[in-house]
Amino acid sequence: MDHYNLVKAEYNQIYQDTIDQAVSEYQKIFSLSLFQNICLIYLYSRQQFDDVLGRKTLPFETAYSTQNLIFLMHPDVFEKESNKKYDEQRTLLTLRHEVCHKFFQYAAWRTRPVWLNEGTSIYFSGQIKLYTRPEKFNNFLLFSETNSIEDKDVYQESGFVVEKLINKYGQDSYINFIKSLRNTNLETFPNLFETHFGFKLNYDNINNL
Repeated sequence: MDHYNLVKAEYNQIYQDTIDQAVSEYQKIFSLSLFQNICLIYLYSRQQFDDVLGRKTLPFETAYSTQNLIFLMHPDVFEKESNKKYDEQRTLLTLRHEVCHKFFQYAAWRTRPVWLNEGTSIYFSGQIKLYTRPEKFNNFLLFSETNSIEDKDVYQESGFVVEKLINKYGQDSYINFIKSLRNTNLETFPNLFETHFGFKLNYDNINNL
């Protein structure tokens, strides 16, 4: 088995510029600076992806972020090792998404609830334009600790929930809420949410926001 071998990849200026631009943009949004440079690592097989995450990854998963690392399925194997067509512009949005995760984690000192983490990255990266706006929110709260359950995933609704909160309460208020997560956990999160936004977190209230 050779899937543990490291392969030296070519330098991609477009990817680098996208990461640099995202870092600069998110520094202003979050009023935070990362303390490590971001390192992009290409993956060349689904097995490598499984090894990195320590679990069987799903066909739609093509990128992952941890600490100062971003793992990305290499364009040469993208379509073979995933169920998606390679598209450079979508990949650039994916890189912006993964960079945003680093700022969320730095601001909140945590990665959960997953729907809030993913929704924040979807919104600020610009990926929200890739999704169909739901007529009614009815599943995002399922994804506090995981990003997929059977045939449902966290990505369909979460970005639009974040959009609603920012449109209603403003970006600064939303970022302050993210930072306040340092003082909570999943059990106390609903109380913190209600205290900050003034309403209970449930589908009816989000749909009526």
